[in-house]
Amino acid sequence: MISFDEALDIILGLPFDTRTETVPFLSAGGRYLAGPVEATWSLPRFDNSAMDGFALRSGDIATASDEHPSRLAIAGESAAGSPFASDCPSGSAIRISTGARVPAGLDCVVPIEKVRVENGEVLLRKSSAPGAHVRREGEDVARGTQLFRRGTRLHPAALSFLAMYNLPDVEVVVPPRVGILTSGDEIRRHGETLRETDVVGVNIYHLEHELRALGCEPRIFGIASDTAESFRRLLLEALEWSDVVVSTAGVSVGEHDVVGAVLRDLDANVHFWKVAVRPGKPMLVATIAGKHYFALPGNPVAVCCNTEVFLKPFFRQAFGIEPVLAPAEKMTLLSECPRDRARLFFVYGEHSLRDGRAVVRPFGRQSSGNLHNPALANALIRVGPGPDPLVPGGTVDVFRLVPGT
Repeated sequence: MISFDEALDIILGLPFDTRTETVPFLSAGGRYLAGPVEATWSLPRFDNSAMDGFALRSGDIATASDEHPSRLAIAGESAAGSPFASDCPSGSAIRISTGARVPAGLDCVVPIEKVRVENGEVLLRKSSAPGAHVRREGEDVARGTQLFRRGTRLHPAALSFLAMYNLPDVEVVVPPRVGILTSGDEIRRHGETLRETDVVGVNIYHLEHELRALGCEPRIFGIASDTAESFRRLLLEALEWSDVVVSTAGVSVGEHDVVGAVLRDLDANVHFWKVAVRPGKPMLVATIAGKHYFALPGNPVAVCCNTEVFLKPFFRQAFGIEPVLAPAEKMTLLSECPRDRARLFFVYGEHSLRDGRAVVRPFGRQSSGNLHNPALANALIRVGPGPDPLVPGGTVDVFRLVPGT
């Protein structure tokens, strides 16, 4: 049995051939960038007005006051998409709309609410500083700036920002194909008629939704019976299609746990079996014919936990996401927190803010079969081994649980 850190190091050290493809820009939503993207031009692309009003030279109204207002002739108009193309004579102003180019030689904009217009002139009773209400070329983004790094997910705001550069296409990571299967004579697909001793195979659906939300291409291959032959047949089918295969159940030491025998028959390279964590101790990682295989326990909370702290970091690394495992945050315990004497314990709970402090409340009954805890949780508390529970008021390390990440 190895430690959590050792297991994670092995997983992140597994070689994986991340493929890329170029897709039409408008089809790239939700995908991960295969490389950095730089600004091909500055933003704003030119000096433009932040307000509707009048563009002028600040020096022309330097002495403007209520007693001695400045009068400037209106020499033309600069509208968004239709800039003023001539030179603006000294002592004159240009009517301008928001987003329109500020004509050369003019250095400020006075909002329309601050002026009076009469007889073809604009009347100003107050001076204005150079640069007032002018958005300068490149003040948001300079040409050549790295906009996004490799591994950035093109969520709606990122996609709309990149759309400003009118890119025809973008290079993204090809979603890894992940085959999912489970085993057990008592396991049934959702929607099937259940006998009293049957259970729905929730693990395969959990994995499918978690991995799809992360950006993978998951496919459920089904449920094997508790025989080595049945499991072997389904595993080989999954390996043929998949880049990575994940199974649940059959990985412990019981009479019906068939994973070990099948892996020996397939001459798999087993990287480790059993990790000193709770829940999820019987996890196994192997490579079969060049493809990586993750065998998770059958208990649903163990599957949730192993997915969060082992599987997701592996795929985040494949996508180029940094960091692969989000750093833990320090939070204050609101109630007693259970501990395991020998293993690292991942405890489900709920974090919140109280009087400006980050606090966390562990849920009760941290059983590996109590799926209600992960269903309600937004926090995973990392608790080192020890003889006694942690007391309220102490500080603990907490991972925030964010769906789709």
